Amino acid sequence: MEFNGKIAEITIEPKIKRVITLNFSGVHLSFRCQRCAVFCCKLGAPKLLTFDIERLKQAGRSPHTFLDVKQAGPKSKKDGSCIFLSYNAEEGLRQCSVYNYRPTYCKLYPFKFEKSGRQSYTLNLIPCCNGLNIQNGEEVDEKFFVKHLQEILFYLIDSNAI
Repeated sequence: MEFNGKIAEITIEPKIKRVITLNFSGVHLSFRCQRCAVFCCKLGAPKLLTFDIERLKQAGRSPHTFLDVKQAGPKSKKDGSCIFLSYNAEEGLRQCSVYNYRPTYCKLYPFKFEKSGRQSYTLNLIPCCNGLNIQNGEEVDEKFFVKHLQEILFYLIDSNAI
């Protein structure tokens, strides 16, 4: 069976913010962010939601220094990478300078939600990520969904972002 990127089907009750069904596709998958910034941050910046801008302001960032109004996201550096991507020469690593305040779509990566019906959504995988199927990764299952993705799903729904 060929993997099409679909991880799970989710049915929700939006008024009470409750997941009714969560059906995983049966594909074994694990994930742990490696904070490597290889694909997610070097390829540009995500769309910012109002909530993201407010969180970045709380982190001491001024919107005029990071917000690209035309793109509705963070500005990009000359090389196309996200303005928040920094290089730690001591450790030889690229890292997010606002990791604890990172935007919603950054928290979601390498996953994405798509609306598939009136009260249903599909959880899909963006397959180019170094944190997928690594030895110390968390299994992507119901527990993972509740811990890392459920709140983001409801926030995206409330924001009319999906």
